[in-house]
Amino acid sequence: MLQISSRYLSPSLGIHQLILLCAFLFTLLFNVAFFRNAELVYGGSLQGWGFVGSLAVFLFAVTVLLLSLLCVRHATKPVLSILLLVGAGASYFMNRFNIIVDTTMLTNVASTDNKEVKDLLSLALVLQIMLLGILPVCLLWRTQIKCTKWLREVRNRMLLMAGAILLALISIVPFTAEYASYFREHKLLRYYANPVTAVYSSLRFISDAVASVENAVRIPLGLGAHIPAGDLDRELIILVLGEAARADHLGLNGYARNTTPLLAKEDVITLPDVSSCGTATAYSVPCMFSLSDRSDFSIKEAGNSENLLDILQHAGVGVLWRDNNSDSKGVTAAIEFQDFQTAANNQSCDDECRDIGMLDGLDEWISAHPTGDLTIVLHQMGNHGPAYYKRYPAEYERFTPTCRSSELANCTPAEIVNSYDNAILYTDYFLSQVIAFLKQHDSKFETALLYMSDHGESLGEKGIYLHGLPYMLAPEAQKHVAGLLWFGDNYHVDQEMVKQRTQAPLSHDDYFHTVLGLMEIETPEYDPAKDWLAGAHLAE
Repeated sequence: MLQISSRYLSPSLGIHQLILLCAFLFTLLFNVAFFRNAELVYGGSLQGWGFVGSLAVFLFAVTVLLLSLLCVRHATKPVLSILLLVGAGASYFMNRFNIIVDTTMLTNVASTDNKEVKDLLSLALVLQIMLLGILPVCLLWRTQIKCTKWLREVRNRMLLMAGAILLALISIVPFTAEYASYFREHKLLRYYANPVTAVYSSLRFISDAVASVENAVRIPLGLGAHIPAGDLDRELIILVLGEAARADHLGLNGYARNTTPLLAKEDVITLPDVSSCGTATAYSVPCMFSLSDRSDFSIKEAGNSENLLDILQHAGVGVLWRDNNSDSKGVTAAIEFQDFQTAANNQSCDDECRDIGMLDGLDEWISAHPTGDLTIVLHQMGNHGPAYYKRYPAEYERFTPTCRSSELANCTPAEIVNSYDNAILYTDYFLSQVIAFLKQHDSKFETALLYMSDHGESLGEKGIYLHGLPYMLAPEAQKHVAGLLWFGDNYHVDQEMVKQRTQAPLSHDDYFHTVLGLMEIETPEYDPAKDWLAGAHLAE
C-alpha cells in the first residue's frame, strides 16, 4: 500500500514522456485565446473546424520540437517550470485582453512599475497562476525523471523530433490552402501560440538587452546645435506626453461626446490624424524623441544614442522632465528627471497621484533659470488601462455607469467606454490648466504647448483590449493618437498655416523636427520637411 502511494506521490517518467505530456498540457490549457481566434477566422464550416483541429495537432507538434530542444537532462525541470509559470501568466492576459506576448510587450513588462502591476493583479490571475502554474510545477518537481545513457538519449531525442516533424507535416497536407492563408494573411493568429511565441520573444528580448548593455556608451547627437543669434525672445515650451489617448475620443475631433469642454474654449489647434510610432509606451516614447523614423527605429539603438532632449541641452536650453507615468523609457539619461508618482513630490494624490500635481513648483524651477530658453516635459498617467476608473477624481465621473474593475471582460462595452471617456475629461482639465499656467508667463516668454499621446487604446472592439499589438497587425484604435497645439499671444506663428498643415495625415516621425522648430533650434539634424511649423514662423 505504501509502495502504491509513493508511486502516485512521486511518479517516475522518462524525459521524452514528460516532454509529450507537457506539450499536450500546453496545447490544451494555455492556448484558449489561440483557438478562440482561430475559430473566429476559420470556424463556421466542417472544413473550417477540421482546420482548427489540424492547427491543434500542428501546435502540439511544434511545442514538442521546442521542448525537445530546451529540455536536456538536469535542465529539464527548471526549463519546464519557467515555461509553466510564464505560459499560465501569458494565457491569462491573452484570454482576458486578447493581447499577445511579443518583444514590445516584454519591454513594457520590464519597464513597468509597482502601481501598474497592482492595476493588473486580480483574484482570477492569482487563481490561474496557482492552478495552471504553481500546482503543475510542484507536481513536476515531485516527478522522478528516468535518464538513460547519452547515446540512447540522443537517439530517442532524434526519433522524437522526427516524429514531431512528421506529425506536423501530416496535419498540414489535408489543409494546404488554409495553411497558406494562416501563414500569409493571419500573422496575428500565430502570435497567440503559447508558449512558442513567448519563448521566441523572450530570447529576442534578452539578446537585445545584452547587446544594449555591451554598447552602453551613447553616441553624441547635435553637438553643434544652437539658437540663432537674432532670436532674442525666450521660449517656454511645455511638451505633454499623453497616455493611451485615442484621437477619435476627443470632442475637438468630432466625437459624439463633448469630452473636451474646457479645451474647446481655448484657441487650440487639434491634430486629428496622427499615427503613432508604436503601440506601447516603451516603444513610442523613445521613438518620438529619436532621430529615427518608425520604419528604422530600434529600441537598442535609441538607448545607445543621444536624442531630441540632448540636442536641446547642447543648444543651451534648460530641460526638465516630470513624470507621473512609469518613467521616461530611457529618454532622460542626461536630463533632469522628477518623479511625480510619489506623494513626496506630488501634492495632488488621493487614490493615486494626479497629473495636475506636475504643475506644482514649476514657477520656482522657471525662476531658477533666469536666462535661456526652457522646455518642460510632462509625462501623464492619462488614460492608462485597464483601470481607467482610477485615472480621474470622483468629480470627473460624468459618464455612467462605469467599469469599476481591471477585469474589463467582466464589464459591458458601454461601461468601459464611459470610464475611458471620463479619463479623457480629466486630461481636458489638465491641459486647460497647463495652458492657464503658460498664460501667466506669456509676458516674459514665447509660450507654446504641444500635446501628443504615445499610442492609442483598444476598448473591446473585436474582443481586443488595451494596446501593444505588433504595429502591422494592430487596429487603428491603437495607432491613431490624440494631439494638439496651443500658442501664446507672443509666439510669432501663422496659426492658419499651421491649422491647414496639421489637418493632413501626420506621424510621430515628425515630432522630433517639430519640437526643434518650436524651439527655433538650428542643427544639421533638423529636417524642415518634417516640421509642422516650417515656414509658419513670422518675423518678430
